[in-house]
Amino acid sequence: MAEILWSRYPFVAANPRSRSWLSVLDNLGRSPATVDAYGRGLDQYLRFCEALGVDAADATLEHVSLFVRHLRGEAEPLSGATTGVSNATLQQRLTALRLWYDHLVYGGWRERNPIPRGSLPMRACGRHHPGFQRGLVRRLSRLPTIPSDKDWGRIVALVAREGLRNRLMFALAYYGALRREELVSLRVADFDVARRLITVRPETSKSSRSRIVCYPPDAGPALIAYFRQRRAVDSRAGPMFLSESDRNRHQPISRWSWSKVVEHIARQAGVPEFTTHTLRHLRLTHLARSGWRLHEIASYAGHRNVQTTMQYIHLSGSDLLAKMARSVEHGDAKLGALLLQTL
Repeated sequence: MAEILWSRYPFVAANPRSRSWLSVLDNLGRSPATVDAYGRGLDQYLRFCEALGVDAADATLEHVSLFVRHLRGEAEPLSGATTGVSNATLQQRLTALRLWYDHLVYGGWRERNPIPRGSLPMRACGRHHPGFQRGLVRRLSRLPTIPSDKDWGRIVALVAREGLRNRLMFALAYYGALRREELVSLRVADFDVARRLITVRPETSKSSRSRIVCYPPDAGPALIAYFRQRRAVDSRAGPMFLSESDRNRHQPISRWSWSKVVEHIARQAGVPEFTTHTLRHLRLTHLARSGWRLHEIASYAGHRNVQTTMQYIHLSGSDLLAKMARSVEHGDAKLGALLLQTL
């Protein structure tokens, strides 16, 4: 288990109850990405409350609402303007704070949680805020952003100039629709070279479920070449991808290091919205376009809920095209004959 980098969360580290809560999450086996996201969210909130002159442990719903306003990027007298965060990030921040206040209530440091949940959890707790039956902030569901074919071509051309490790990581992340944490956590033993399969271990997966993904034959030679390159550095069958920097040489590559690699390539390509997770979105969309069924994509992606998978079906447009062809093909052809014939 990776050590918590307390330097990333100075306000959390300086607050015994906050530090205790984050340590409990880490001790219970929450993924490093989850611990990091919650740590950053709580640290930002503690910093905001200090600027507001309020003890975060005693804050009310009104103070939380001011923090929401701050996150949205609206001008705030005590902290100035800030760049607005996405709805997903806002929901993540509120989840971290809600769990932190649950910890304070459980420890007897305050009477109740100031952040309402939806109607069912609040009723289960014996308390219900009628004004927030669907949560404190409306949850927006947007389709993932994927690059155009032209942007994708530029990105791939730039990746082709990278070293063997980066090229292989990029390709496997796409082929396997791997999340960042799943990719950097791969171990040598997770590869079945004979069958071209990769096992994603449950402890590295967001859904806590193991699954099998694959890669095409063309990736085989590069994978074998990297195995040889890696064996010359470390003959032990441990983490697959090792750092090549002078500071952390031969150590497992971190998710932050991999993010920086992809961010650098995205900036060079002029596609700044391209991230490590875009590779997963793009692969699942391509599978949907190629005719994979819903349950097949869900299994490959490791989704618990097929509703999550549906976004890739919608993004591919395959369901819309099929329905349109079946239902209005005759009418469209008649209209096209009248209006769209070229002379």
